[in-house]
Amino acid sequence: MRSMSAKSAQVAGLVWLLAVTGNADDDFGEAVREFSSARHELARDLSLRLDLPLPPEADAFFRVATTGRWEAVSNGFEQVKQQARYGTALPALRNELWAPIHETIGIWEVWIGWKKSSSLLAMFYGPVLESMPQGSIYFGGTDYGRFVITTVNALRKPPPVFCITQNALADNTYASHLRAVYGDSIWLPQTQDSAHAFQRYVEEVKSGERPQNAELEIVNGRVKVSGALSVMEINGILCETIFDHNKERHEFYVEESYVLGWMYPYLEPHGLIMKLNAQPLEVLPDESVARDRRFWAEYERRLRAHPEFNGNLEAEKAFSKLRSAIAGIYVYRKLYDEAEMAFEQAIRLCPVSPEASFRLAKMHVEDGRVSDAVCVMDAYISRDPPYSHEEAVRYLEELKAKEQQDNTVGPR
Repeated sequence: MRSMSAKSAQVAGLVWLLAVTGNADDDFGEAVREFSSARHELARDLSLRLDLPLPPEADAFFRVATTGRWEAVSNGFEQVKQQARYGTALPALRNELWAPIHETIGIWEVWIGWKKSSSLLAMFYGPVLESMPQGSIYFGGTDYGRFVITTVNALRKPPPVFCITQNALADNTYASHLRAVYGDSIWLPQTQDSAHAFQRYVEEVKSGERPQNAELEIVNGRVKVSGALSVMEINGILCETIFDHNKERHEFYVEESYVLGWMYPYLEPHGLIMKLNAQPLEVLPDESVARDRRFWAEYERRLRAHPEFNGNLEAEKAFSKLRSAIAGIYVYRKLYDEAEMAFEQAIRLCPVSPEASFRLAKMHVEDGRVSDAVCVMDAYISRDPPYSHEEAVRYLEELKAKEQQDNTVGPR
């Protein structure tokens, strides 16, 4: 990992102390409140600069997030949410002001979900931020991947990286917020670029180049797309345009939420996250694979030894998902042995998280090992997981049927 300069290591409040020492549980709570205050300041700045009135409910929410407790913060957030059937925010907040509110409640929810474990959170954000050169563009996908890194990054003076979530680029309010905050420093898609991404998705679905993950409807002469997977496809296209326009001047790193297939030729393991190289890699370098294996062997050991890790379900799921995402690189490269080792590590880190088990089983099917896929899903179900139980049962039945069919047909 690179060493930070003295300038980039200046951190507001107690965050830097925590990053170095992993001290008491209250430290990251202080960072959460300090970030809430900073996002309040950002919202007020955007309100003045863009002539967008900040509703009193939003002002009250930020104040309680800066000084209050979780129950009051949660109640305050309810007041800025749209209570009608449609929409996620009050009408006056359907603009550049929503992202600071969303990021504030987001970091509070992660803090509570990780059982207020400052040291575990430091084990995530420390290696991630320390591994990225200043000026990098970071795509954060999951809640912790987005909100934790955004929080710590924002409290460093100056913030070392540009934090973007690939999950919301198709949302015009989020894209407008990014332009208002980062638009002078990096290229970001304009409204017409979003329209082009939508049109490209529709055309590629119609031509069969891209799988159709949702019904395309014609409403009043216009094509309408709905569904999380289709929205993520459009997000992925916008993500690719940001990459194409900025890759000559900025390094890119990814923390995966949904799989974005276009990235795989460019990806390689990078500690807890992945590096998005400027050009496709013909092969994954042996040293990159070896370094990844060493890193995760040591990290699994450290997590297992951590007194607050075992039984902290949100933290277990988080580190398990990080490992599964990297395993996906190996599947793409058909390095099945490496992928299997990585998926098995992910399962050990969180036995009841569905992602590693499903992805490992699907890899075994791809590699012609249907019986092994059956064993993976059977073991997952036996752990009585709180997630995807019915889906796992259905998939196991499909695998058993395929196994029986393969045994009946026999080798060709």
